[in-house]
Amino acid sequence: MKITKRLRKLGLLMTLISISPYTVLASSSLPPISSTLPSEMSSNKNTEVTNYNPSIVNELLLPRNLYILQGTDASPERLTIFYRNALLSLNPTSPISTYSPYGQVTTGRWFYQTLAPNLTPFEPFKLSMTTKLQDQLVTKDVNVELVNTVNTNPVRLLAIGDSLTRSGVYLSQIEKKLPNISFLGTRFYPTDHMPAREGRGGWTLEKYFTSINSDELDSPFLFPKGVAAERYKGNTRDWKQICYEKPNTAAYGGFQKLARGWKDEGEFLYDTNGYYKYPSIGDVMVDPSLPRGAQWIEWNGYYWQTMAVQPTEFEFSFSKYMSRNKAAFSKGTPTHVSILLGANDFGFQKQIDKMDLFIQRLNDMIDSIHEFDSNIKVILCLPTVGPNPEQITSSKKSFYAEYNLYVKSATAQLLKAFDTDEALARQIYIAPMNLTLDPALGFDYVEKVETTLGIPSTVTDVQNSIHPNNTVGQLQMGDTLAAVIQKFR
Repeated sequence: MKITKRLRKLGLLMTLISISPYTVLASSSLPPISSTLPSEMSSNKNTEVTNYNPSIVNELLLPRNLYILQGTDASPERLTIFYRNALLSLNPTSPISTYSPYGQVTTGRWFYQTLAPNLTPFEPFKLSMTTKLQDQLVTKDVNVELVNTVNTNPVRLLAIGDSLTRSGVYLSQIEKKLPNISFLGTRFYPTDHMPAREGRGGWTLEKYFTSINSDELDSPFLFPKGVAAERYKGNTRDWKQICYEKPNTAAYGGFQKLARGWKDEGEFLYDTNGYYKYPSIGDVMVDPSLPRGAQWIEWNGYYWQTMAVQPTEFEFSFSKYMSRNKAAFSKGTPTHVSILLGANDFGFQKQIDKMDLFIQRLNDMIDSIHEFDSNIKVILCLPTVGPNPEQITSSKKSFYAEYNLYVKSATAQLLKAFDTDEALARQIYIAPMNLTLDPALGFDYVEKVETTLGIPSTVTDVQNSIHPNNTVGQLQMGDTLAAVIQKFR
């Protein structure tokens, strides 16, 4: 691959023309062109998205602000925007023009590396990107800011998410980059050397709002209305699986410390049937093995009896979550909460028609967090795209192309809803993991034999589906989130 050398003078980017589909302009003289997204969305949680079709929307998926840690002589930092990730288009190789007084351009990306042999910006600088989509110019301007690490105020991060948060690798990267940071959550694996977190594999935002007395693992944030947080002792099936039957599975592993009252060793607080061992009068549990209409039970001082009025209404309550699990928060309550969801909602389930409900629930989650503590800073992590379909030759190629289209379509709407002045006033910040994940090196590609019509052939596939690898991809995710946390400590 040929990379054209850049010329710089006084830190200004000179004209660079690449032989790739991506071209850099030496001037930002092109006027901004309004994007073609449908109706504007505000942070009002009652706003709805209507008539949304991802195949006809074209957009540059850039937030208004990008942050990069300042770095040190020994450990420079790097911020990269991968053009393929930034484009919401049926043609992800549409030409892009980029202008910035700092940074460099190579094939398919713009990047800025700290401590590079050029002038270091002491204040935010502008990055402009322009592309032509369906015969219309689309331009986005972004403020790029280097964030110093002088501020070492304590950060206590509660990360909520799906399988990527459950694995904890990107959180471990943040731990390496930022001083005086601790991690909170009810899920903790003593042997994996990863931070505590609140991640569940395969989960959608919907499950966090609806999973109670469910088939597999209840939401930690759901409670029967009218029952105090300390009185609700949970689902007997969950505790039975966590403590005795499936403690090492992806669904139930990591909750054993919680089941011991946040102790690494010792007896569980639940018996072999999943019942709380030390109940007080008025404590409530749900036992899915009981007949319908009798599953909600209450301790009367002698035994668990069927509640006369079975709960039918449930509430999402961050305050009750914190109260019920206070043993897990001995380090203090969260200063920051990050939310990384959407891959399962849109990439797999393709529920783009439920985008309005997704945004409504995100607002409800954030409101619930702020009802507990209005000072908590909420960081919305934009969902990561999957691997590059152009590198895949297996039968899954079309799946990944469609997966990326749906995730990007959802991302466009998330930016419209939350990358606003109103959201900033609510202490909601954007971590654009969608831009900074390398679609090539960030995933592990493997060769395998696939048989089509009885004929075997060697094809390229992805080793771990849509999950970025632990050596590049998840580290890039952690770097992106770390910079936002440091900016808003």
